[in-house]
This record gives sequence, C-alpha cells and structure tokens, in this order.
Amino acid sequence: MAEKSYNLSPLDEDGHGTHVAYTAAGSYVNNIQYYGLNMGTSRGGAPLARLAIYKVCWINKVDGETYLGGADALAAIDDAIKDGVDIISASIGFNGRVFSEVDFESLFGIGSFHAVSHGIPFVAAGGNTGPEPNSIGNVSPWIITVAASNEDRDIVTPLTLGNNNTILAQEIFQGKNQAFAPLLVARDVTNKEELKSIVKEVKGKVVMIFLEDKKDVLFYLATLNNTGVLALICVTPPLEQNTDFNQLIGVPIPFFTVDVEQGTQILDYFQQCKSNNQDPMIKLGQTRVVEGNEVFQKVAKFSSRGPNSFAPDILKPDVAAPGVGILAAAPPNKGNNGFQLMSGTSMAAPHVSGIVALLKVAHPDWSPAAIKSALVTTAWNEDTCTYEIYSEGTNNLANPFDFGGGISNPNGAMDPGLIYDMDKNDYLNYLCTLGYKNDMVQNATSYFFDTKTSTICPKEVPSRLDLNLPSISIPNLKNSIIVRRTVTNIGDVNSIYKLVVKPPKNTAIKVNPNVLKFNSNTKKISFEVEIISTYQRKSNFNFGSLAWSDGKHFVRIPIAVRK
Repeated sequence: MAEKSYNLSPLDEDGHGTHVAYTAAGSYVNNIQYYGLNMGTSRGGAPLARLAIYKVCWINKVDGETYLGGADALAAIDDAIKDGVDIISASIGFNGRVFSEVDFESLFGIGSFHAVSHGIPFVAAGGNTGPEPNSIGNVSPWIITVAASNEDRDIVTPLTLGNNNTILAQEIFQGKNQAFAPLLVARDVTNKEELKSIVKEVKGKVVMIFLEDKKDVLFYLATLNNTGVLALICVTPPLEQNTDFNQLIGVPIPFFTVDVEQGTQILDYFQQCKSNNQDPMIKLGQTRVVEGNEVFQKVAKFSSRGPNSFAPDILKPDVAAPGVGILAAAPPNKGNNGFQLMSGTSMAAPHVSGIVALLKVAHPDWSPAAIKSALVTTAWNEDTCTYEIYSEGTNNLANPFDFGGGISNPNGAMDPGLIYDMDKNDYLNYLCTLGYKNDMVQNATSYFFDTKTSTICPKEVPSRLDLNLPSISIPNLKNSIIVRRTVTNIGDVNSIYKLVVKPPKNTAIKVNPNVLKFNSNTKKISFEVEIISTYQRKSNFNFGSLAWSDGKHFVRIPIAVRK
C-alpha cells in the first residue's frame, strides 16, 4: 500500500535533505558559479565530519505533500543512538500545537530525551511560522532550538529609474546591464484575472505588479510568457528566499521582488512621469553580491518566535544561525551547478550542528547541556556586538523570543568560561513538574520498567524555574520571586567573576552572591536571583540579561519577565 503512494527510496527527491547535510558537514568546493554569480568557496560547518542520514519524510505521489511518520522519526532516533552518532540534527519543525514530552503526539520531545540521555546533543529547527508569537516548536529544555537569521551577505539587482534613483531588488538577473526600457506599473492589477487585461500592453516593457499572494508569481509568469514583456517586478513583503521561479515553470522572463516601500517609490516615479507627460523608464542592472556593512543583521520574518506556548518558563528559541538565502548542495534537478539557495530554520539548524561537531572535538567531555550553555552564553546580541540586530516583520530590535541568547558565535563557544550544566536527572525533574502520572513519565523515559516497583518522580518536585538553564523566564511574576542557578568554571582555575545585570523593564534584580570566586577547590558555585516587580499593573513580557565577567569572558543569559 505504501509503495503505491510513496517512492520508498533512500534518495532525496526534494533537495531539502541534501541541502542541510551539506550545510552541516559538506566538503570544500571552490569557485562556485551560481547563475553566473561567483559565490567563492563553500563548505559545511564541520567538513571532516561523517554523516549518518536517516530518511523519515516521504513525498506523496498523489498530492505532492511531504509526509512524516511518527514511527519513522522515533525509529530513526533509536537507530542513531544505537549506531553511536555524536550529534543529531533535525531540520523538521512541528508547526501548530505543542504537546507535553510524555504525550504520544510529542515525537521529537521524547525521542530527543533519549538521545540527550545518551550524551548526544539534539539540534532542531524552531519552525517557519513567524513572526507570530507562541509559534516556536521543538521546545523541550534539552533540545537546542534554532531560529533563523540572515548572513552578512545578500544578492541584489539594481533597478535604475529614469530619475537616476536606484532600487536594490531581490532575485537574480541572469543577463547583463540593459538599456533603459519603458516601465508599466499595473497598479490596478491585484489578482490573476485582472492580469489578463493587460497582456496586450506589456510588449517591450518592464511591468510592476503589487502582489497579494506570493503563490501567484508562477501564474503571473506563465500568463506573461510569450507576450514580449522584458521583465516582471513584484511588490511584496519580504520573501523567505531568492527563489528561481523561472526554473519551476520553465519561463525565461526576468523576475524581481521589491518591498512595499521600494514599490511605492517606483509607483510615485511612474505617476510623476504621467503627470508631466513623460515616458517612465527603468534599467535592469547586473546582479551582484553585497557583503558586510551593506547588509543589516536580522532575525528572519518567517522564523518562529517565542514565548514557548507549552511551558513559557522554558525560554525558546535558544540561539539563531544563518538561515536566509543559504547556498548549499542540491540534487541535479535543482538549482544551478549542483547548488541551490534555500531559506528556513531548517537551514539554520545544521549551521549550529556543525558548530556542535567542532565543540565535541575540542571538548569531548562536555555534556549536551554544557554545549548548549556555551552556545547561548557567548552568542552575539545587543550586549556583545557593535551593530544592531533587527526582528524582521516587527521593525523592532531582536529580543530573546526572536533569537534566544543571540546569533551563534562559534569562536566564543569554544571558550565560554562558565557553563550551566545539567544531566538526565534534572530533565526527569522537569518532566515530573508537568503533572502527568508517574507511569506516563516512566513509560516515556525508560526502555523497560515494572509498574509495581518503579517510581521516578519525587514527592516534592523542584520548581521548574530552578532548572539550570542558560536563561531565565518568569511568565507570571507577582511581587517577587527567587530562582536559582549553578555555574561550573571551565576556564582559568583561579578566576573571579563579577556581576553585570540589566533588569527587564519594571523590575529590580538582586543576585547573591554578586561575585564568584573560583579556585582549585571551588569549581561550582550556586547563586540566587531575586526578581522584584516595580510595576503594579499586569504587563507583557519585558527582557533583560544577567552576565558574569572576569575581564576575558562575558557569560550572559537572557531574562524574560511577564507581570
């Protein structure tokens, strides 16, 4: 039966698996040419690592939809543990409802628990349903949940108007600089049917349309095919990636996207020309790669956001990594010259998996919790980098619900100074706080057990707020609350760390002790954080941070508090 609906081949039909595998551990490839652009040298995060790939997603032959079988996912994790893998990277996001880890619907929740219990870090995509709040998936505290940021590189095509104003459009123009050509702004075209009314007017012109649904692009290109149109510009909110729509349907019309602000500028120029009886003109420039200061840093609009809808006292996501316009390997029927640009938290997760592979080599004795702590506490954020990081889709600066501790900093994670460590027992205590009966917790976390003699949850379960995470989230602050954390020194033996705290708005914070002194006899120190409300009314989440600094390391964790 399954063979009738699915091609049960281990080969990658879609390209998604090939792309993320290369991002994690692909070999060096020099002088990559992508649609005529020289993209330089590419490699995966840990190019000397070996890959063990377990296929769990299948494309339905009938409707083209991707199917994930729960039994397949759990079997793959079980096989990976048995095979002795060092890291599990899961570029699969579960969008929608979030279930308790002991619920049979929570596939990655309990599967990842067993991986982490065997010392295997579990890295997972956070999902692509942002920027709506509470959209983050894969929220278990032992998972490294990854959001998507952009790279410090972008691909743009300059569009020069007749008044010499230049607009930087997205998508790739595979031709060379063109002469000025007539511009037609079809401002009254808002759907497929209205497009048909202008097909006789577009020959020899560059046409701009305000796009209401990006899915309509394929229809627009197909409708304009063989009309003699020079190019199509679509005004749209930011798309998730540079997509070769032409390749999808075999239409050679040059295609570009601009945002609403840019589209309005082009429309205004068009209207000015018409009011002055002038011919509006536009010129297509050569596509180029811009880097560094020409690109502003952001968390992608599509990247799923916190707070954690199931357990808001577990701050998610944990970190962000590049997931916008990522160039990586593709099957022969995808992309160009064996590579393809793709976007999503699926692309961000293997960046972190590559970093984790390098951390495992440098520090083979680190636990999964220690690795996660190193990533979160050294990430780039408003306290540790000189540039601003924005949250696309909200027009605000990024906060912990956008990117957790910040954007991953591989070099910093190699030497974090202090770590917030945990083991299986800590995670079991978390499961016991969920309120489910002991048998369900035992069944989810053990391979074999006897219900008559097995107990797992203590009578007095520790507070979930005291789980030794590299973050603090207080979803229901009343007057004040005390949370506890423990740090382990893995830096210089004789170290003194001083407190650096930025309380969230409408709170005050007291930390005891406020100086940590480590020596050969003192490697772990616990401290208490008292968070005090200074505001009487109910409020939404506000954000701050707590850091320990010895002058060399800046060990920072994010704080989220809601009154």
